This record gives sequence, C-alpha cells and structure tokens, in this order.
Amino acid sequence: MHPSFQERIDELGVLLQKTHAARLEFFKRVDQVMPPKKVRFQVSGESGGMYRVIDLSSGKTRAFRETFKAAYDIAMQFEEKANRPAGGVQ
Repeated sequence: MHPSFQERIDELGVLLQKTHAARLEFFKRVDQVMPPKKVRFQVSGESGGMYRVIDLSSGKTRAFRETFKAAYDIAMQFEEKANRPAGGVQ
C-alpha cells in the first residue's frame, strides 16, 4: 500500500476515535445513554415531492411514499422486521 494511503487511513482512525469520544461526552452531559444500535432505515425527501425510505446498510432505496407520515410508518415496519429474531420466537 502506498504510504500516503496508509497515512490517510491512520488519520481517519484517529478522527473516528475522537468523534466517538465526543459523542460519549455529549450523552454524558445530557444524562442519556448512547443508543446501542443505529437505525437501519432513513426517510429522505430529496426525490421531487416523494419521500424515499433508504436502507442505510446498503444505500438502496426500499420504498417511495407521497407523505412523510406514510414513509415514516413503512420505515418503522422495516425496522421491526429487520430486528426480529431469525426463525421466530422460541
């Protein structure tokens, strides 16, 4: 690997550590616990009057809806489905 690429990778690692430390400090200040799991589906209004539901793990659009509420509702359904245990509850 080229030395300049390795320098950039090392610099990015340091920045990510600083960002994580800053987030932890913020949540300590507001007396809240940092969320353990990030959301997987996000609603975006960048599609000319339509709202997109985007899967953040893949970057792909999963659904389109005409209203924010409808897009939010389907995103929540996708979240619930993604968080279900595999094979059903036992």
